[in-house]
Order: sequence, then C-alpha cells, then structure tokens
Amino acid sequence: MIHGQENKLDNLKISNEFKVNKIDKCIHYKYENNICTIICLYVDDLLIFGSKIHAVNYVKSLFNNNIDKKHLPEVEVIFGIKVTRSQNRIFFGSISPW
Repeated sequence: MIHGQENKLDNLKISNEFKVNKIDKCIHYKYENNICTIICLYVDDLLIFGSKIHAVNYVKSLFNNNIDKKHLPEVEVIFGIKVTRSQNRIFFGSISPW
C-alpha cells in the first residue's frame, strides 16, 4: 500500500462492515454467514486472509479497484511467523533462531 491512501482504506473497511479488533487496532475482521475475513495492517504492508477463498478474493478486488498497490506472492513469513499451506489448511509456526 502506498503511503497517503489511508482514508481510502478506512472508507473501504467501513463501507464493507469490517470491525476493528479491540486488542490490536491493526487487525480488522468481518464475520458473516460463517465466513471470516481478516485484514492485518502493519506500516505499509497489508495481509488479507480468511476462511473462504472467495471472500479473500472479494476483498482483494475491492482494493484492486480502489487503492494503488503492488501484489506480492503468498506470504511465507510474516512478523516472524512461518506460514505453511497444505491443500486445505494453513499452519502457523515460529522461526527457529538457530
């Protein structure tokens, strides 16, 4: 995400009924019809994930149409957490310092 687009991002989250996590204000979530979608913001990084790929793709399409950004490949490590995917699951684990 490019600096200076915070208002566009805030408007997208509000208009699409995302809620702010009470503990960590950088996490926004939407839970509807047993589908959870989460947006994590950290400085200029944006991570989108959820329980159903169509919900994630919908959020990505909102950003594609409204915010200037660059697409990166699927995340392998974020915030020091290793992300591993299987066919139908995602696992989170720590990175060993050794």
